[in-house]
Amino acid sequence: METKCLVYPAAMEFLTTKHMPEITVDHKQVQVQTLFSLPNEETPPVTKTELYMVTDESSPKKPQPQLITIIKTPCQSSQAEDKSSSTVLCSQVSERPLIMDDPITRIKISRAALSGPCSENMVIEAINNLQSICTRTPYNKVDIQSAGLLPLLIKFLEYKSKNIRSSALELLRLLVEDDENAKEVIGRTLDLSIIIRMLSSRHKAVRYESLLFLLELSRSQPLCKKIGLIPGGILMLISIKYDHRPGNSFSSVKADEILRNLESCSENIKCMAESGLFVPLVDHLIKGSDETQIEMASYLGDIILGEYSQKYVAQRASPVLLKLIRRGNVAARKSAFRALAQISSYHPNTKILLEAGIMLIMANELFTTRNHHESKTEAAVILANVLESGVEPEKVQVNTHGHTMCSDYVVYNIFCMLRNSNPDELNVTLIRIMSCLTKSSKSTATIVSVVKETEEAIYTLIELINNPREEVRVAAMKLLIELAPFMGHTLCERLCKTRGQPENLIEYPNSDTIRITKKQAVSVNFLSKLPHDNLTLNLALLSRNVVPKILESIYLMQTNGMLTTRDTDYYLEGLVGILVRFTSTLYQPQVMLLAMDNSLTSVFTELLIKTSSNEIKRLSAMGLENLSSQTVNLSKAPQSEKPKLTKVSSLRRSLSFSSSKGKRAPVCPVHRGICSSDKTFCLIEAKAVEGLLHCLRNEKAEVVEAALSAICTLIDEKLDLEESVKMLSQWNAIDYVLKVINENKHEGSRQKLFWMIDMFFENGGVDISRNRMLRPTLMNAIDNGDVNISQIAEKILRQCCN
Repeated sequence: METKCLVYPAAMEFLTTKHMPEITVDHKQVQVQTLFSLPNEETPPVTKTELYMVTDESSPKKPQPQLITIIKTPCQSSQAEDKSSSTVLCSQVSERPLIMDDPITRIKISRAALSGPCSENMVIEAINNLQSICTRTPYNKVDIQSAGLLPLLIKFLEYKSKNIRSSALELLRLLVEDDENAKEVIGRTLDLSIIIRMLSSRHKAVRYESLLFLLELSRSQPLCKKIGLIPGGILMLISIKYDHRPGNSFSSVKADEILRNLESCSENIKCMAESGLFVPLVDHLIKGSDETQIEMASYLGDIILGEYSQKYVAQRASPVLLKLIRRGNVAARKSAFRALAQISSYHPNTKILLEAGIMLIMANELFTTRNHHESKTEAAVILANVLESGVEPEKVQVNTHGHTMCSDYVVYNIFCMLRNSNPDELNVTLIRIMSCLTKSSKSTATIVSVVKETEEAIYTLIELINNPREEVRVAAMKLLIELAPFMGHTLCERLCKTRGQPENLIEYPNSDTIRITKKQAVSVNFLSKLPHDNLTLNLALLSRNVVPKILESIYLMQTNGMLTTRDTDYYLEGLVGILVRFTSTLYQPQVMLLAMDNSLTSVFTELLIKTSSNEIKRLSAMGLENLSSQTVNLSKAPQSEKPKLTKVSSLRRSLSFSSSKGKRAPVCPVHRGICSSDKTFCLIEAKAVEGLLHCLRNEKAEVVEAALSAICTLIDEKLDLEESVKMLSQWNAIDYVLKVINENKHEGSRQKLFWMIDMFFENGGVDISRNRMLRPTLMNAIDNGDVNISQIAEKILRQCCN
């Protein structure tokens, strides 16, 4: 009978020595020291494993334990002690057999081996010995645990040997199987993060055993929570679950089983959702108890949904959440509102929510029911989210009477709510809804109609910009900016009647710490977007002396190296827009004097050249157009000119703007009089023409249109057209114009561009006819242009041929 026998030196402390036969192993004569004393009786045939202490007597070193294979044969023992030894050769051992099959003794011997310094093979053999004991009866597991082997085995989990770790994991799994007490001990003594780290081991056996061990531990409710608290543990299990590479099917299945066990703890479900696995959360939301549904809905409101999970959650969770709102208690409704607000914030979910009937329920909550302000706020947020996704308001029904979001029923209700004392958060959301409605022409017409019919509505809107909370003020002014094109003059009149307005809307930056807030930027742009030709507002601003302060702020922002941000750029655009609005009412003497004293022509020219903002370029070109249109009336013949010495403001000197103080300007060939940039707003004297021509190359059609309109003020019938064309030709203006036409990007300006070409031909066409780009441009316009452009192109072409 061939048997592998492991020798344990440490067992000497509790076993006695009696039998010492000699054998020959590997052609060496060694002594075999028995580790157990047998009774004086006849020994039965050898059928069990025997343990020996093997020492090499010929070695001077300390005896080392080793694993040997011996051949044991049964024999009858004699009563004589002189027959207790014999000599054999490798294949056979003739001795008195020793039987050791007592589990307690084997456990003690294994514990002794695992406690001291041992080789890898010895440790593995000891663990295997314990595994064989475990599989016999459940009571043996208790004996192993009582012997204190669990801490020893846990220690081996951090050994470098992969074989030892996998064997220790397997034994631990057997010990804790169906044993809550053993699992409790593991929970107290084992750092579970060690097991989580083993899940990513390169050693296949270690990975598999760690999964099986973790699966067994996950069947314990107390350990489920501990496993879920391990940083990255659930995320790693999710990664293994969805790793479908060849050879990973076992790991994937076991990881899925572990995750299902971990679902018994609600915190783990939340952690899974935060890691991207929403199936457990949604399943418990749909099938769970009332308490579980509230908890899951609360989690949905807290967790930021990923792009790939948004649609899944919306499809499965929305009907349940809406049901909780209709029939649930206060806690259920609150959780459901928050979850739906989260889901509706992802705009692709809008179609799913509309099909679930969310708008009817939210509109009813907002306008009909007498619920707490908190639920109304959440309902308003959901409505705003859905509307901001781009849905057409006129197609969204809000009640069973056929009213839609663009009906006066909705607008009146919103204005009534804004007029009442509501929480600021609710007011902000109501304003968001109104802003969404302004994106539709039909709903905008309804809002304008309601405002004009109801004096309280316009009063409510203007009062909101004085709200102490910044968020409300910003939202209100954004709404008013949207409404300005439709009811701007009404807003201007109401604004000027409000205490502290309009000057309080302009907040100037501090020279020490220049920082522009969103409120400052939106406020000045609100003033900028109101109708520029409203004289009441312009005079109100003029009387508050805002222009010098605006110019000072522009200079400060340009010279102090202010960090460019979105709010900073928007603020600067608003300041320039306020300056432009004065150029629309130059017929008023005070405004005309204001433009002269502050040399607005030079200001706009400098802004046009130095800024990189397309909006500021557009506004500056608009301002130059308005100013240049007055030059023909302001420029006088030399004999009638009476120069006056005027003081130049310190602000203009600091801005280095050009001035004609004390100088007699030459006669302008275009305007046939004495011109200057500050007194007659002459574009030529201000050196603005070249900057305007460069704007014709801009990508934005609005900038090109504004620059072209400003240039066209120099080709007026009241001017000397030949001189004007000659002057423009010096800057190759016709090349700029032809390039704009050929790029075919600005259809709105094409008729004006061809009109300019016609004016060039009529006032000096010899030079222009030599341009290589002209003939193909004209032919294309005749073939593809509208009636007016085709007629102008044919006229020019005939002149070219003559």
